[in-house]
Amino acid sequence: FRSHAFATCVLCARGCLMAADGREQLRSPGLEPRAKRPKTCPLAAGLKPELVFKELEIDQVQWTSRTDSEKFSAHADTEHNLYVSDTSRIVCFNRHGRYRPVLDGIEPHHIVPNGTNDYVVILRKSDKQKLCKVSADGSMSTILETSAPLLGPDVCPNGDIVHHPATSRLERRSPNGELSASIEGGRGKVISFEASSYLTAGQDGHVYFSSKTCVYRWNNQERLVECIAGHPKAAGRRDGFGSDARFTHLKRPVLTRRFAYVRENDNRFCRIDLETFEVSTLHLRGVEPEKIETYGVTPDGLMMFLIFTVPFRIFTAETTDALESTFCSDMRRVDWTGASGARVDVEFIAGRNRQLFRADGRILEVRSAYFRSMLSGGMREAKPGSPIELGEDVNGDALNALLHFLHTDQFEPVAPASKVHELQDDEVLKLAKFTIEVHTLADRFLLPRLARLCEVFLSEYTLRTSLVLPLLASISSPRRLSLSNLEAACWDYLENNWNDVVQNRANLEELVEQRHPLVIELLQASKGVKRNARRSDDDTPAA
Repeated sequence: FRSHAFATCVLCARGCLMAADGREQLRSPGLEPRAKRPKTCPLAAGLKPELVFKELEIDQVQWTSRTDSEKFSAHADTEHNLYVSDTSRIVCFNRHGRYRPVLDGIEPHHIVPNGTNDYVVILRKSDKQKLCKVSADGSMSTILETSAPLLGPDVCPNGDIVHHPATSRLERRSPNGELSASIEGGRGKVISFEASSYLTAGQDGHVYFSSKTCVYRWNNQERLVECIAGHPKAAGRRDGFGSDARFTHLKRPVLTRRFAYVRENDNRFCRIDLETFEVSTLHLRGVEPEKIETYGVTPDGLMMFLIFTVPFRIFTAETTDALESTFCSDMRRVDWTGASGARVDVEFIAGRNRQLFRADGRILEVRSAYFRSMLSGGMREAKPGSPIELGEDVNGDALNALLHFLHTDQFEPVAPASKVHELQDDEVLKLAKFTIEVHTLADRFLLPRLARLCEVFLSEYTLRTSLVLPLLASISSPRRLSLSNLEAACWDYLENNWNDVVQNRANLEELVEQRHPLVIELLQASKGVKRNARRSDDDTPAA
């Protein structure tokens, strides 16, 4: 293997890449992080991309008995067919959940995660020396068989096989087994990297892999290994751009043309934009992430699948962020000519004081499915004339905030949001109650983005030792699933600040007097009970 002047992935203080001869090389345009995408609402910076999962109704399969070491593995093709293996057989579920056997009675194996090929790649489990191709009709052929284990292999779009014979060495071999490229790193080398996962061939021609805290990209043409996300010497849980992001214990990446998806041991799922290197934690709605056995994304990047094993279930979701702002595209659909017949002036009456509100019906229809159904369907509210009655339980200020959001994509209970830290407790509690009222309306009028903006504000700005119990009590009885993130944030805050929270006895006494169910949950959650008291015959002073 000929030596080359390799560039490292480690940035110097001036943000340049160091070449082997010590000269600085400017970062390539592909590695230069772009400016953070603009947010139409300041609170939107706290939104995590949300994928909404639904269970796929599947035909039942009688899997062979499995041990803990025999994991399910899977691969999805461009037609959204899902191939699943239990190490001894491969079956296929189509996008509607119908099942058919593909291959049975084969030697123990694992499906190699792959995001570029429509066929299934399997690796022999016993010695990891044989890589095979399984076609949709069940025919199997050998891709490569070697005398040494193929560690973390994958098949590139051109048929080359990549793997790492050691954590600090990457190899690329042709289909006939000849070494076509390799790169070495580690302590004392110019390049420092650690390959502890499967290598994954990307649709862009690069090869991606991860260490515990970094995601790397091997650019074979430029003989370069680049750290695109995370930091090799710093762990944590943080979204951000490139080396500003933090991971704890990464598993193998899953590649599409636009994103790299990664999973951590604690079931944090993240998505890395391959153009901007922005790392975003994914919120998986509708599932329990800690019970996921394996996952993947279709090669077209449109669908993500999750597999659960006890019992065996499959969940799927579109990879489009359910909370991404649609304001610009919505406003482009407004018919300003009046040809559609949409109402221009819409009036609402809300609250006990029967306050009157006016809004533009054309904007309401394109921004909300609820109002579109109300104003353009056969409902009596669709007929112009008298104002639409929303009910006495609707808070007027909250409705005003919702209408403002629909017209501007903006929601801020106070501007800037950081001003909350300067307010007194009673003022913050008032803002929290108002925001919960807005969230209630956002749920009613099917506005998930506004609902999550409310949660972001409540979670990041209103949690205090004197307010967390009243806030948690207000959202936990009755429990609202749409506020699950806020409820989790309250419990995390209680766990980290319990000694300070219990100093405010009034909040606890009020919960007891109300016989609030939260009291039972607090007792069940406590790890130990200590009381500042002594026995009557004990002469030792109380602590």
